[in-house]
Amino acid sequence: MKGAKQLRDMIYSILENSDAVSGVTLKNSPNSSTLLLDRADGKGRMTFHTLFPGMTLAFIFVNAPVWPESDENSNLKPLLINYCVSGRSELLLDDGSYIYLKENDFCVSEQTAQKEYIFPTKQYQGIKIYFDLSLLFQSCGELLKSFSLDLPDLEESYCGNHKTYINEADSELENIFQNLWQLSERPSIFHLQIYTLELLHRLLNMEIRPPKTCGFYTETQVEIAKRAAQILSDDLRQHIPVRQIAERFSVSETSLKNYFRGVYGQNISTWLREIRMNEAARLLSDTKRPIAEISEQVGYSNQGKFAAVFKKKFGLSPLEYRRFKNLEIKPRLFNTPGFISKFLHKISVF
Repeated sequence: MKGAKQLRDMIYSILENSDAVSGVTLKNSPNSSTLLLDRADGKGRMTFHTLFPGMTLAFIFVNAPVWPESDENSNLKPLLINYCVSGRSELLLDDGSYIYLKENDFCVSEQTAQKEYIFPTKQYQGIKIYFDLSLLFQSCGELLKSFSLDLPDLEESYCGNHKTYINEADSELENIFQNLWQLSERPSIFHLQIYTLELLHRLLNMEIRPPKTCGFYTETQVEIAKRAAQILSDDLRQHIPVRQIAERFSVSETSLKNYFRGVYGQNISTWLREIRMNEAARLLSDTKRPIAEISEQVGYSNQGKFAAVFKKKFGLSPLEYRRFKNLEIKPRLFNTPGFISKFLHKISVF
């Protein structure tokens, strides 16, 4: 059948093209195919399940800043539904615009990522569903008809004007996506099929809200946000006013803050505090430098304030955190009832 060959070639091409990218490996099993990312800056996996001929669902787990994409895959344009479970994803689309998915955002798109998938927070979990409409009608036409699933109408309603629709999932959509996600580690094709059909029915019958225009950014806006982040994090001892950075890029302070939140999902002060605390944690764990010196290194001249902010984030004072790391206790022990209190008592007698 011509249609069957078409789908097989599309999915085969996506996987084989990705397998050819440095740092990405394809593993096939009888019921699924998995792309594994293993690079110096992080790891990840995407596991693909064929639900029907013409419909494939992938579960995505990433702990890395970037997942490289092949140039060949950027030319393949299936209809896609994406849902962000956690983290943040940046996609450069074929029209030169950038979109961002944050937790509980979904998008319906006819556009594919160019060059790479970027994860500003270096962490992402999500769902992606691929559709080949011609093959679906050929192989599952009666099924779609019996469920009143008019997929050309879905394509036109969500992608007719801008090719990509993005919005926050309402409570009903969120429930369906979460039902799918709960099957990510122990997939049941039957239940994946049922929930995906339910998702399509909901998308076709809900009132379509205007898309989130704030989800789209130009290349210039994204570049300004990323260069601002680099300036702020190059030397954490400095406290550079946002106004000063905005003036450097000839934009208003409000615009810079909006671009930054769009790319990183946090306001600048929150993001910078996270960067400072994570660097402090690294220095406490990997070096023997005095805590007062580390405090200054990450921008806190007042050691007491540093300790308070650090404890709020990690639940331990800087000294307790260092002692804990030196003991090399397995992370799972953190979840043992009463462990923290016992640990604090133990180190108090050192």
